[in-house]
Amino acid sequence: MGLSTRRAVAGRLLDGRGIKTSLINFDALYASEGQLSFDSRWTDLLKVHQLGIASMPDIGQGYQADVYFPDLGYSPFIEIRKLVGNVVYDDYMNGSQFGFGATIYSNRFRGGATPPTNIVYAIYRVPVPAP
Repeated sequence: MGLSTRRAVAGRLLDGRGIKTSLINFDALYASEGQLSFDSRWTDLLKVHQLGIASMPDIGQGYQADVYFPDLGYSPFIEIRKLVGNVVYDDYMNGSQFGFGATIYSNRFRGGATPPTNIVYAIYRVPVPAP
């Protein structure tokens, strides 16, 4: 296995013992922290890239909004929740639809809601596999 394809290493590492897995095209043994998807020495396992609140327009009227974030070079995992006042709804958008659909890019996500709503979102440094 070539160095450019070694995605996971376990046991004795260059800087101690543990487990590391890298992002695509990086060697897990030599990868910097930003090139890893997991390192057993991390105390915070889910690396948050950005948190925020945004307003989503009425997709039923053909409107969508883009929410931008610093480019990660891959489409990240994003959690999106409905926000009403100080209440965050878990996986609920309206009486007949659960969840929130969004198109995810490496530097933004795009979405809308019916009715228009505010959302709270968390962008994680975890790549989402392409379909």
